[in-house]
Amino acid sequence: MSKGLSMIVAAVLLIAVTMSVAGILIYWSTSFVQKKLSETGENSTYETLCLGAEFKLHSASFNNGTLFLRIDNRRAIDLTLENLYLFYPDNKMETVPLNALLKGNEIKQFTLSNITDGFTSGKIKTTCPTVFLDFTYSEGTIR
Repeated sequence: MSKGLSMIVAAVLLIAVTMSVAGILIYWSTSFVQKKLSETGENSTYETLCLGAEFKLHSASFNNGTLFLRIDNRRAIDLTLENLYLFYPDNKMETVPLNALLKGNEIKQFTLSNITDGFTSGKIKTTCPTVFLDFTYSEGTIR
């Protein structure tokens, strides 16, 4: 008679270890996939709300420290305008909070006072990361 594990006990132990490792891998992969799906779901919902959003600068002027902007929402999607960033030649930047709702297909006038003269360009950012508006300013003309 030989000393050691019988073939049946060895097979049962091998199956038990395999099932334990499989259980651990299933638990890890399920939680990993659920986490990634929830992250993707949040981003895709946000991006879906912004899909197709577009706005443009209908008209603009600057006079004695006051900036007049007329912004045209080109789609039926409501946009929240967060900030206006003005850029100056000496690498300075001025941030002007807008915090304004621009309803779908709406043209809205903004009058911003206490703006420092000499800016060369600007950017209007919205709550949609991919929806923004860049413009330039030179010789009294905003484009």
